[in-house]
Amino acid sequence: MSRNSAQMPGNQNEAEEAPKRGFFNRRKSEPLLPEAGAGGAPLTAVIAVISFLAVLAMAAVLIINAAAQDWTASLRSEITVQIKGANTAEIEAGSAAAMRILNETDGVIDAVLRSQEDTAALLEPWLGQANASAFLNVPALIEVKVSLELRGDLELLRNRLAAAAPGATLDNHAGWHGRLTTAARSGQALAFTVFLLVMGAACAISSFAARAGLAANHEIVSVLHLVGATDDFIAREVQRRFFLLGLRGALAGLATALIALTLIGVVARTNVGTDSFLPQFTLGGWMFLWLATVPLVTCFVTALTARLTVLKALREQY
Repeated sequence: MSRNSAQMPGNQNEAEEAPKRGFFNRRKSEPLLPEAGAGGAPLTAVIAVISFLAVLAMAAVLIINAAAQDWTASLRSEITVQIKGANTAEIEAGSAAAMRILNETDGVIDAVLRSQEDTAALLEPWLGQANASAFLNVPALIEVKVSLELRGDLELLRNRLAAAAPGATLDNHAGWHGRLTTAARSGQALAFTVFLLVMGAACAISSFAARAGLAANHEIVSVLHLVGATDDFIAREVQRRFFLLGLRGALAGLATALIALTLIGVVARTNVGTDSFLPQFTLGGWMFLWLATVPLVTCFVTALTARLTVLKALREQY
């Protein structure tokens, strides 16, 4: 009885301390396998650079997609009517007839006749200032916003305009729409390819670091096997370590990339202006959420690659 009584306090203390050994205490303890090389700082820095490039590539995909949607939406909802003539009086008569036809057509939301000065200004980059209006009969331009139903079948409107104004031509911007769509898809494909290449580089670096760490800790792995540790247990320890290293590096890369994108947006708006044809660098809520997934993908790729590399190396060596 006395021996059992003497041991009970010790057992009670151990029972009280046992619940404290959880995930957080495990993180504070020293890892079973030390970090590869002199420390985890070099690997963390490399992952930060990879995450930085991956975030920039994903941002390019999102910015190109948003810009393409804005451009093509404008082209889909607008058409242009051009009125040609031998002299100013003929152009003005044709413009009046075309405006009358447009105002009477169902599906025409708005029609605006551009002034001769505005139309001539569009030609100045190619013909020089004031040369177009001085030497040419500049055609009249009518900007028309139409419904999707009318845009689906413009043949009747085109025939009516041709009958009312022989010099009238209708442009639905189909060529521009196709070229912009193709260019946007090509840009997105290029940016996404860069993202995949960066992820591939993360896999290669993680695999090399995992093999180097396993080789550097060969004795520790042998001891773990001696005491009954399985290959899966050792791989989980390596995976956990690489996940933490990847998380630190990926978050640092994300923060740096967001700062860089913000500065690029400020410079673009200051030097180019908000009315530019170029896409605007604005970090909206949805874009930030998409970019925030890049560190998670980087951590997952890094940890999974390290786990698979260690499992393969252990099967080959032990």
